[in-house]
Amino acid sequence: MGKGWPIVAPGERVSFSRFMELALYDPEHGYYARRHRHYPAGPGGDFVTAPTAHPAFAATFARVLMALKGKRGVPFEFADLGAGDGRFLRHLTGALPEGVVARFCAVEVSPAGREVVALTLPQVACAESLSELPPPAGPCVVFASELYDALPCHVVEGREGGIVELYVEVAPEGSLRFVTGPPSTPELEAYLARHGIALEPGQRAELRPQAKGFHEAVLAWAGDDAVVFVLDYGYRAKALYNPKARRGGSLVGYRDHQPVRDVLKNPGEVDITAHVNWDDLLAAGARLGFAARGVEPLGLFLTRWGILGEAGQGFTVPWEVKALVNPAGMGTDLKVLVQGKGGLWDCWQAVDDARRP
Repeated sequence: MGKGWPIVAPGERVSFSRFMELALYDPEHGYYARRHRHYPAGPGGDFVTAPTAHPAFAATFARVLMALKGKRGVPFEFADLGAGDGRFLRHLTGALPEGVVARFCAVEVSPAGREVVALTLPQVACAESLSELPPPAGPCVVFASELYDALPCHVVEGREGGIVELYVEVAPEGSLRFVTGPPSTPELEAYLARHGIALEPGQRAELRPQAKGFHEAVLAWAGDDAVVFVLDYGYRAKALYNPKARRGGSLVGYRDHQPVRDVLKNPGEVDITAHVNWDDLLAAGARLGFAARGVEPLGLFLTRWGILGEAGQGFTVPWEVKALVNPAGMGTDLKVLVQGKGGLWDCWQAVDDARRP
């Protein structure tokens, strides 16, 4: 169970949502909280995120922010949610001229990540949660890359006439195993009903009833003059819970850049992720009056904003950048949702329209 950590006590049974919460975010043993290892994102870690793949990503996003500032005419605040060790922010601040961003903020649950941000980016206000930071005093841009897929999720399985939930318990030989039982909360069945989903017998799925409220809190913090960029793996509900495409769900772990199928093994040593239901985030935005453009592949977004020219500069485009735009990989699997409200949203639509054919 991961160096003897009793994440689940003998005789105890917890939902997978609780297990994932502990395995990733426990203050002492959780994957993102441990101080004794390098920060896990990046080429030298367990997985690569879009912002950590190559500095050209930050340079391209700097172009986005400069276009917004040019259209709006005043600087805005910028918040990076799930900032990690600040790698993206370091590249971004290096690519931006002064006067574009009035205040930089970083939110990161990892103590190790926050320590690096504090040491290398003293001008950035850094906190463990968004609620610890004062809301923006003016226009604001919020950026969140591959954050929502790490939110704890319940795992359920279809049965004739309903669903069962998968729980985690200690097997007789001491390893962790899945067992089924009645849903831990009626909200799980209500969640599927709201999205018009009926799981087939034997079909597994990951549910995050809390995702909508989590995103509402982010949007509420951003305020009435904001643009919010969310990058993540996921689909709209009908596609996400399609039994032909994802009968076994999307739950997976990562370690040393390799997928880990047994996500119960070595808790605290493995990243755990499951795809996002974009309908949750869209519903949160609609409730708070945030407009949105359709979720689009990351590769299209980055290409439109010139990442190939930024990376190549007349020479060979690095393979890491090719991976970001590759339609057979991250370029399609990773999606971008842009939501906004107020004057900054109007500016975003104008500058993005100017980039479209």
